[in-house]
Amino acid sequence: MTNQPTNQLTDEPARPLHTGRVLPPGGGTRAESEAEIAKRLDLFTVETPRRQFKDLILPDHTRQQFNSLLTKIRYHRVLYEDFGLSEIDPYGGRTAINLYGPPGTGKSFAADATANELGMGIIRANYAEIESKYVGETAKNIKAAFQKAKETGALLFFDEADSILGRRLSNVRQSTDHAVNVSRSVMLLELDQFSGVTVFATNLASNYDTAFIRRILGHIEMPLPDADQRLRLWQYHLPARLPVQLAEADWARLVMETEGLAGGDILNIVVNAASMALDREGIGCQITVKDFSRAIGISKRAKEEVGQPLQALENSTI
Repeated sequence: MTNQPTNQLTDEPARPLHTGRVLPPGGGTRAESEAEIAKRLDLFTVETPRRQFKDLILPDHTRQQFNSLLTKIRYHRVLYEDFGLSEIDPYGGRTAINLYGPPGTGKSFAADATANELGMGIIRANYAEIESKYVGETAKNIKAAFQKAKETGALLFFDEADSILGRRLSNVRQSTDHAVNVSRSVMLLELDQFSGVTVFATNLASNYDTAFIRRILGHIEMPLPDADQRLRLWQYHLPARLPVQLAEADWARLVMETEGLAGGDILNIVVNAASMALDREGIGCQITVKDFSRAIGISKRAKEEVGQPLQALENSTI
């Protein structure tokens, strides 16, 4: 697949530094040495994906979206050469996918499974690894992530992507504001020039800059599971060796009690319930529906209370 930049973005004139982050050693103006570039590339490692699409529990329409995007990647030559799509989309080599939805709905799982399905390694470019306290370093880290993906042929996965694809600032007052805009512009250029596969995941898709939205081939919602999907999630998260004691009616109870929860929540509930039973009875324990129900209650209470303003918590106890 071939690709070329679709535009050239011009950064705003540099402003005097007076607040915010400090400059990197050397003032940030000198060219990086080969050793420094290699060190920056080492921030990003290629992992072997471990998840499979057959284990990803999704609504049918969501799975169909994934299948269509995978077909676009696999049959790019047919679509763009044999079917002539290159005539209307000459820069169609890039494939950026955006996964959005509540926490725990399988976005990271889906990114890993996508890499596995395509026979690619995966680079997890977490925001914490890309963001730097030094002005100008974040943009260099973004470039390094794409360069590593190009050199290795790996799928590039950005979690918490709203932190990187957020809106550019129109009122630039200090060096950090300018650095944010530069980083956004660099990300746009790198996306335009990258002919590989990029996957973004976010819980806050509404924060995206519209320029990024237009460059993303497919936006896939990862919704909370319905009752049928929650049953399948419960079955998936209970390994055969787990000492579980459940009657037939207990499954319906677990499905009902976890309404509004995600697959990631059910995983945590299973781990917590198993820990409760082990603490109570030792290694010969049996995990009962009461253990699961107690863990569900803890999970739901945490979702309601953790992260809420103090005033809201005080009002809830009045």
